[in-house]
Amino acid sequence: MNFATDILSIIISALISFSFLSLATFGIVLIFKTSSTTNFAQGMLGILGAYTTSYLIDKQGVVDVTGLPSVTITSPTQLILPILAGILVSFITGFLINNVIFKHAKFTNAATKQIITMGLVIVITGLIPLIFGQTVTRVSFPFSQQTIMFQGIAVPVHQLITLILSTIILLTIFILLKYTKWGLGVRSVASNERVAGMMGINTSVINSMSWAIAGALGALSAITYTAAIGSMSVVTMTSIQINAFYASILGGFSSFGGPLGGAFLLSAGQAIFPKLLVTWNLAAWSNTLLYVSIILAVLIKPAGLFGKKIVKKV
Repeated sequence: MNFATDILSIIISALISFSFLSLATFGIVLIFKTSSTTNFAQGMLGILGAYTTSYLIDKQGVVDVTGLPSVTITSPTQLILPILAGILVSFITGFLINNVIFKHAKFTNAATKQIITMGLVIVITGLIPLIFGQTVTRVSFPFSQQTIMFQGIAVPVHQLITLILSTIILLTIFILLKYTKWGLGVRSVASNERVAGMMGINTSVINSMSWAIAGALGALSAITYTAAIGSMSVVTMTSIQINAFYASILGGFSSFGGPLGGAFLLSAGQAIFPKLLVTWNLAAWSNTLLYVSIILAVLIKPAGLFGKKIVKKV
């Protein structure tokens, strides 16, 4: 391949990686901004939805004791029902987590909230095999192996669809954040929850919907990512969640857009570093050196590359 093709290949790889990572990253940031919680269970919320989708696809029309509707896949459009079902399960789970747990722990300290989310990881990890058993075997969507050629580069169709879908979803959310009453409420709660409550904003509804939306975004990320890599387990989303945290720190938690900028830079770095380091036989160390670079960047600019230092007035 020539230099131009190499550059195009890196850009495509970065964009595809960004399509999975951006959804998970925004879910983490949304919860952090509205609930002051670092959600370590974001990946598990997502994989719960992915297991639901996979379960419905795997049944292939077979009726079992769960009573869930079966889906026989004969065309790509029939994937819509199981995907929506997976997203809905994570949406409802996120909603319930806030209303059953975090609504009663909103004034605890940050460490307590983090430990609660760690406990949720253990709980969901144990529940998944109890709910779905060991019969979920899907490793990719039907038709997911189809590719299209773009400037001599093979691009999987479902990954291209994921990129388009994630872009549309995130743009829609940012438009809603800027121009709707819900968006004003989210931004107000993110700025100061107590003051927002005094101004008449229903902070409980904002927090509940934030958790629910974060769950839905995590599910879509997990559903598309597991199809892309061709495998699935309860720990599949761990790497995505770690990268989402790194992206949020790199971009800066002080805004909604900063972490997405960090997610793109991280995705680009994961595409570029292996190619740069292969000359010195250091390709195996690419992720390590990338994370070290992120740490150095944060040491230089603690608020993140796109963040701003928040000054509190007494």
